Amino acid sequence: MLSHITLLRGTLILLTGLLSACTNNTDAEPGGAPAATGGTPVTEAPAAVTPEDSAAEPGRTISPEVPYTVHTLASGLDVPWEMAFAPDGRIFFTERPGSLRVIENGKLQETPLLEFPAPFMSKGEGGLLGLALDPEFERNGFAYVYHTYRTEEGGTANRVLRLKIGSSTAEISRVLLDHIPGDTNHNGGRIKIGPDGNLYVTAGDRYEPELAQDQTSLGGKVLRITTAGSIPEDNPWPGSPVYSMGHRNPQGLAWQPESGVLFSSEHGQSSHDELNVIEAGANYGWPLIEGDETGDGEPKLVAPLAHSGDETWAPSGITFITQGPWSGELLVATLAGQQVLRVSLSSSGGKPAVTSLFKEKYGRIRNVAEGPDGTLYLMTNNRDGRGNADEQDDKLIALRPNWK
Repeated sequence: MLSHITLLRGTLILLTGLLSACTNNTDAEPGGAPAATGGTPVTEAPAAVTPEDSAAEPGRTISPEVPYTVHTLASGLDVPWEMAFAPDGRIFFTERPGSLRVIENGKLQETPLLEFPAPFMSKGEGGLLGLALDPEFERNGFAYVYHTYRTEEGGTANRVLRLKIGSSTAEISRVLLDHIPGDTNHNGGRIKIGPDGNLYVTAGDRYEPELAQDQTSLGGKVLRITTAGSIPEDNPWPGSPVYSMGHRNPQGLAWQPESGVLFSSEHGQSSHDELNVIEAGANYGWPLIEGDETGDGEPKLVAPLAHSGDETWAPSGITFITQGPWSGELLVATLAGQQVLRVSLSSSGGKPAVTSLFKEKYGRIRNVAEGPDGTLYLMTNNRDGRGNADEQDDKLIALRPNWK
């Protein structure tokens, strides 16, 4: 893995000005941070054209630089956070206030599959967040979710549950991982199943930065468990779900298809939002370092592969594209940045090209994902308390490929 990290460092070069940091309001409104200085230029791509635009042939875009056509798949949603694609074509997604929803045969079903009962709670950035389907979902119907709840002592925590999903309903099967530190904000919340079949979970520091440097705490970490809830034998600390530490509020996970290397996006404090390459047992430095700092002595602290400099973009969901003209490129959804960043990774060690997509067109973008057929999906979060929602918000937007 270390060789992959070294290669990627030489490949990407730090993108000062790429991914910005957040203020303590981690999904901060734009305009709250100073302008970035220097950094990688971000080119704004021509907008994709909807079929209603008379200047374009239906189903096409004006420019081949954006080889997708934009369609609104669902609207009037309540802070959608994560989506997952079933082999039978269904699209499942979470809404932060506590609903598990489904789109079937291209239509949003009005009745949620599950509305989470107490002690579930939705407050600030907490609520029903991450979602992943079991690799054997078609056979067993298992799904995994991350949610916030109120403890018996009146505090806030997060946990990972296994669900059993049927044709029209879902039920809670069991708790897999509990007592993940939580608060109004900094709950992390992304969960993904890796190429090794294990569950990877991002956990925030709940405004207690010291938790990120405490190996015995689950706060400020990337966690790794099996889909049965046990600890993998090759985790870096025996008997612990901690996979990496020193994180502030990580909200994105994606594996590079060619190398299998894990990337993560993370909210910074008042600048220096991060793109990290995650290595088992590594310490990413929060709150001891930020930006290009590496620290002195022990423990060894890993600087981010890329960071935003002084600008605040608030990165959340990330995905690698596996199909079409953009195959191999990384997309990053941004909240305060109100755009998607398309990061073209250079294989020759040169500086990557970074393109801004849909700048301020849809508002705050929580997530971006690629469906099995190459369609890209965006989730807006303009009803999350920090955006400017219109009557159609929030939306699930489909970018359908024109290259097929």
